[in-house]
Amino acid sequence: MPSSLRISSVFSKRFEREANTWRHLEHPYILKFLGTFRFAGHLYFVSPFIKNGTLLQYVKDRENVNRVRLLCETAVAIEYLHQKSMVHGDIKASNLLISDDDHVLLCDFGLTKPICMQTSTAMKGSGTVRWQSPELWDNEPKTFKSDVYAFSMTIVELFTGGPPFPHLKTDSAVMMAVGFKGERPEKSPVECNGISYENAWKVAEGCWSKLPEERMSMSEALCSLREDLFLVP
Repeated sequence: MPSSLRISSVFSKRFEREANTWRHLEHPYILKFLGTFRFAGHLYFVSPFIKNGTLLQYVKDRENVNRVRLLCETAVAIEYLHQKSMVHGDIKASNLLISDDDHVLLCDFGLTKPICMQTSTAMKGSGTVRWQSPELWDNEPKTFKSDVYAFSMTIVELFTGGPPFPHLKTDSAVMMAVGFKGERPEKSPVECNGISYENAWKVAEGCWSKLPEERMSMSEALCSLREDLFLVP
């Protein structure tokens, strides 16, 4: 097996769905789909091998990296999906890899669906509670605005170096705190290595409102992040 390939095993139905979605995505900040591979009765995806690992691993190893630039690239990738009428459904740092030339690569399209399927049960359920918007816990379908909420939690990850709400140990505790008590992550740190995070935290705040209609669009979030012109990717 060539060392330049990254291979991951998945279940058959999800495999077919994800492959059909992923193969049609072409963008500098989307992990490239190279094909599929069958071995010993199992199906696998084939994509470029990404030695820099996930976004969170990358920033933990590089204290001086420009995190706002990486957020801009993430927002560009999500905006690309939304412009294609696709909801990703599982935005978080572990689904963002870093290319050999230090750019974000969005991956894992197992929950990605066209927005026209928003009434389907396939658009409901699965995901990761700490990154899920509150309406999803009521079995509402995933939407652009639920992706936007998950992006705000990814901002939290990138700046704090850990998952949202690390003091809450269970999913039910997160749901109680966020959905019923209105708790949101602390907006800290506010800067690193002389780069202010104040504007990015304002974006996070504009993306994590409880009501979907009160959240920014991904295009608005990207525009706001780019207000710091020297941080544009």
